[in-house]
Amino acid sequence: MKEVFEIIKEMPPAFWLVMIFCIGAFVGSFLNVVVYRLPRNCLSINNPKRSFCPSCKTQLKWNDNLPIIGWLLLRGKCRYCGVKYGLRYPMVELLTAGLFTFAAWRVVYADGNLADQPMVWLTLLHAILIISVMLPWALIDFDLRMIPDKLTLGPLLVFIPFAADWRALDFGLASLRSTPDTAVAAEPGVHRITHLMFSFEPVWLNSMLSALAAGAIGYGALWLIGKGANILFAKRVEEMGGEAMGGGDIKLMLLMGVMLGWPKLLAAFFVAIFIGAVIGVYQIIARKGPGTPFGPYLAIGAILAALGSSWLVDLYNAYMGFLQGMA
Repeated sequence: MKEVFEIIKEMPPAFWLVMIFCIGAFVGSFLNVVVYRLPRNCLSINNPKRSFCPSCKTQLKWNDNLPIIGWLLLRGKCRYCGVKYGLRYPMVELLTAGLFTFAAWRVVYADGNLADQPMVWLTLLHAILIISVMLPWALIDFDLRMIPDKLTLGPLLVFIPFAADWRALDFGLASLRSTPDTAVAAEPGVHRITHLMFSFEPVWLNSMLSALAAGAIGYGALWLIGKGANILFAKRVEEMGGEAMGGGDIKLMLLMGVMLGWPKLLAAFFVAIFIGAVIGVYQIIARKGPGTPFGPYLAIGAILAALGSSWLVDLYNAYMGFLQGMA
């Protein structure tokens, strides 16, 4: 097995990045199916097995389903009835492919060629799964202002055992430690792993329970914030439908805590608040409808925290330094 990973390392990084881009495009095509079918109880993910035109219901040919290329060849419309499909289908495929490629570069190649280390690929798989869950989550919530529980609670069955891999949850948090990533990898100990909330061993069990605890705390905290907002902003909440914080958003915090750990969960939450505040203020000033649900902002924050947590920490430190310099 060691020889296999050594061969992988010797291959040009561009080869693997292009491969992962292509895989991401196909996954993005599947995510389009998830976004359309999952909230509709009359459809399932695998029935019908082939994609169909939402207008004329005709099943599409295999070449019409090719990610990005198929849409371009059809010029964005159905081959049979001529209805336009819209730009979102190829954009979701392109976004997924781009995020997969960025994740591969960030995890495997950004700090040197680590392709010969099996655990690095497991960390990449963890990041890819986060992207694959958060994108449909955000799109469904944006479209329908609701999220099927199977898209929130279902992934817990995957991410709870994944949380035993402390390296995946601790990825990108070296700037929060007094020791570098190499020291952690060489000599793992409870006191050296940032996201751990307890001080017992074995580390894998500590990591899993710490992730669950982070999710539970995030769930409770967002529930309390939602109830407080219902009281403080009662008039605005009534205009939005009766609840400041939807139940799906609260459940998402549980999932995010399990798949990110508490440091990245905090980063994701504050990124979501910042983006939501900027867009919310604009919508209030411009009187642009009832506002955007909070779920898409949480999803964006989760992806940014998973892939760029160290950069978020550097940005925060630079901002705090700026404020101290102004004082």
